[in-house]
Amino acid sequence: MKLRLLYIAVCSLLFAGIIHIVIIMLIPYVSSKDAARSISANGNPNEVTIIGDTGRIEINERDPFFKLALCRFDLATDALQISAEKVDNFWAASVFSNNGDVLYSFNDRTAIANKLELLLVNSIQRADLLQTKPDELETSILVEVPSNKGFFLMRALITDDSRLETVDSFLDNVSCEPYATR
Repeated sequence: MKLRLLYIAVCSLLFAGIIHIVIIMLIPYVSSKDAARSISANGNPNEVTIIGDTGRIEINERDPFFKLALCRFDLATDALQISAEKVDNFWAASVFSNNGDVLYSFNDRTAIANKLELLLVNSIQRADLLQTKPDELETSILVEVPSNKGFFLMRALITDDSRLETVDSFLDNVSCEPYATR
């Protein structure tokens, strides 16, 4: 009898553990309020959107010391060229897949000459670029992404209120435009 109760207890704990793990693994797929879904559903392709200013896209619990800008992309027809002028503030940029996985990330210290120059391409566009070798390839970071759809997120640090205008100007000048590889 004791052996049977012990067997039932062990099986119950094992079953409860399996259920617990399955629920935790399903949370990202069931959640409807994550940032990636909000961005994928609301941002316009190839258009820079300042998060929080338009009311279309909101990210909960974002850092108040950073201002965010994003650009959705679809590389099915053209590559994407993202650029911005040099600024003295810290900035960080990331390329995400449509479901929110980070594909590439860099910041002002790892960028060429502290300037944002990025070419997002798929594998076919990368081959075309390497054949033609345009001048933009010399000063840009070339990022090959595995899927055609995703988004680019830019974070700029606001060290104090006097830098807010500089950060706003920097993010307003971020361009996200199609780039023909042929």
